[in-house]
Amino acid sequence: MSHNPRTKSVAVYASLVLTFGLWFVMFVVKPFNFFLMMSLSTVLLSLIAFGAGWPVFKKEELTGRNILLGAATAIVLYAVFLIGNRMLTFISDGLGLIPGRAENLLSIYARQGSMSPALVGTLLFFPIGFGEEVYWRGLVQRYFMSRWGGLNGFWITALIYTLVHVPTLNPVLILAAFTCGLFWGGVFALTGSLVPVLISHMIWDPLIFTILPIR
Repeated sequence: MSHNPRTKSVAVYASLVLTFGLWFVMFVVKPFNFFLMMSLSTVLLSLIAFGAGWPVFKKEELTGRNILLGAATAIVLYAVFLIGNRMLTFISDGLGLIPGRAENLLSIYARQGSMSPALVGTLLFFPIGFGEEVYWRGLVQRYFMSRWGGLNGFWITALIYTLVHVPTLNPVLILAAFTCGLFWGGVFALTGSLVPVLISHMIWDPLIFTILPIR
């Protein structure tokens, strides 16, 4: 495990190039099951984050308060998406400003293919939800916040998190990525701990995709 600042910089920028490639393959090329590809990708990225030299979180961060905060923010984010979906429905179907909203939303949920919802939910909980936060907040946002300041690091990470989804050309998915990047990035910036966003992401993913999907 390296603590060299140059090593961290190389790990961040090289892994971001890798991430754009992985996301393009997963969302555009689609060589095999999306959730299996996402699992492999997040495992790889989380290993890079671990190897870059920052601990994921300190033992003292694993508190009941942080765990409850993570669970609460997962519910809040689900509510945000529930309200947002109703607004998009009105904008799309009522005003005709976002054509294809229903098809774009359906394409997001269609990715599980023949996999059982239980297996998809398990993979979303771990390694996907866990791995995404270890990488995006634990490595990328932490790096940019330390390099460019808290607010700049927050916005840079949220922007990059959104940009990796742009090749999908799915406006619903891109907006969802932007919302999640702002939300989890904000929680991480405000709390200074990775535990709440880890818990939040690990609960929210299976909640919105398999337990109570928003159609």
